[in-house]
Amino acid sequence: MFDIHNKTTDHHDVRDLTIIGGGPTGIFAAFQCGMNNITCRIVESMSQLGGQLAALYPEKHIYDVAGFPEVPAISLVESLWKQAERYNPDVVLGETVTKYTKLEDGMFETRTATGNVYRSRALLIAAGLGAFEPRKLPQLGDINHLVGKSVFYAVRSVGDFSGRHVVIVGGGDSALDWTVGLMKTAGSVTLVHRAHEFQGHGKTAHEVLVAQEAGRIAVHLDTEVRSIEEQAGTLSRLHLRSREGDETVVDADRLLILIGFKSNLGPLAGWDLELCDNALVVDTHMKTSVDGLYAAGDIAHYPGKLKIIQTGLSEATMAVRHSLSYIKPGEKIRNVFSSVKMAKEKKAENKVT
Repeated sequence: MFDIHNKTTDHHDVRDLTIIGGGPTGIFAAFQCGMNNITCRIVESMSQLGGQLAALYPEKHIYDVAGFPEVPAISLVESLWKQAERYNPDVVLGETVTKYTKLEDGMFETRTATGNVYRSRALLIAAGLGAFEPRKLPQLGDINHLVGKSVFYAVRSVGDFSGRHVVIVGGGDSALDWTVGLMKTAGSVTLVHRAHEFQGHGKTAHEVLVAQEAGRIAVHLDTEVRSIEEQAGTLSRLHLRSREGDETVVDADRLLILIGFKSNLGPLAGWDLELCDNALVVDTHMKTSVDGLYAAGDIAHYPGKLKIIQTGLSEATMAVRHSLSYIKPGEKIRNVFSSVKMAKEKKAENKVT
């Protein structure tokens, strides 16, 4: 996994744009800043860039990003960073932005929980879903002592499941993806979903059903995990109950619960910005209800919004582009074509060398 440490100049230095959030949308926004010849600073609350992709499922494969037929999540993050790194954006890790202030001259100050203050001419919120925590199975009681040993809410390393009897709970994209992804390495895979149909992508759902018919995995629909058995401090068996009341006991030394996350906007909720469905309302320029303050990615809301990575990347492009009118008022904004810009940059590099 790539390793990015804090790389920033004096935090009193003014940047054109402060980007709150270092997930895919935030990283791509930094690249777009370079493309548009403005400076930026990414402020990320976690200790690494990449957002949920890096923190929760770095080895998960992604299939719906343009130009990548199939790419591991962490590899996508690495590619995005390689793209942005050429413009040397400031990066601040491990700091949570708690407050912003719009000054009389139109500038923005963002204050973090550590007391640092960063100034910029505009502000872009690319904070994903905000703070998040996995949804749990309350009927299992307190299983914290098993978390990270035999109970997991994300796949950070496939090796944790190699040769194991794995039970996956869920019916969305993550549950289906990992049902397919662990078939070759796990000793056995059982998928448990409380509904009659899957909610994940149709192609992956079809792969799961085909694997079930071939006897490669077991699938229990309309079924819930009701209780667990432990042996020597680790998971040993699970008790399942169907909607009709039928009970089944399955061997399991790994339980992977993938039923989504609960998001919390945290300090953002008190920023007096227009909200809808726990997200920031933006216009067609990705501007919030405050001039000079933009949002992109899962944190942004507008009619017809699709919360996928590809959408966030597009929104980052639009947000940065439209922020230029606020950052450089009165200047004519010209279209920047990457092929032309890169050719000029390479020519300049060749002259230096």
